[in-house]
Amino acid sequence: MKNIQTGILKILALTCTILCSSLVNANDVNYLLKHADSLYTKKQYTQSFELYQSLYKDGRYSPAMLLKMAFIQEGLGQISLSLYYLNLYYLASGDSQVLNKLQELASKNKLEGYEHSEMNQVMFTLKKYSLYISGLLAAMVLFLLAIIYRQRKKETRPISAGILTTIMLVILALHVNFSFEPTSGIIAESNTYLMSGPSAGANVIALVGEGHKIKIKDKKDVWLKVEWLDKDAYIKENQVMKVQL
Repeated sequence: MKNIQTGILKILALTCTILCSSLVNANDVNYLLKHADSLYTKKQYTQSFELYQSLYKDGRYSPAMLLKMAFIQEGLGQISLSLYYLNLYYLASGDSQVLNKLQELASKNKLEGYEHSEMNQVMFTLKKYSLYISGLLAAMVLFLLAIIYRQRKKETRPISAGILTTIMLVILALHVNFSFEPTSGIIAESNTYLMSGPSAGANVIALVGEGHKIKIKDKKDVWLKVEWLDKDAYIKENQVMKVQL
């Protein structure tokens, strides 16, 4: 009995420690964010960006914060970083109005990869609501299974329900495993070589500047296989800022 009580007390103490640590953490984050916002309001952009960046690296961000980071970098003339944070803002918020800003900056600086079609918007929407769609499909499968079970109890062959269940399971599997939007990245360095293969000895396809947006198709060692002007190319991973949250 004494051992059980001791165990319960240890669990309670550990729980309290975790909760207190979480509260302290949250308070620290809120303080840093408020301080960064205060610096931003005072137009102390460099200092505010440093705080925003530290929060982002810790996985603490909001769409508003990412938008401010993009604005700061644009003001500093860092167009590639501005485009990077605008892309992250779009991922976090789904605000389609930012697409015009992205295309405007890209066009002004003659950058490739920022074309956005209606199909891209559809794919982004499907990705955004992917979890809800999966839940709906799963619910439909369970409903059909219930119908099959009921028909079997009545000794009726559930042919139609069985076919529909199979179709729904295939759709669910495809939906869960389908990548709606390939990972993209923004070239981070000027004078970056795009190679024909994942090797420094491969042929040079192009010498490009920073800021161009590329689709990432695969990875091999330190090389990323990307799409550049509808052709496959390879670029070193450390020369790309991946657009992902």
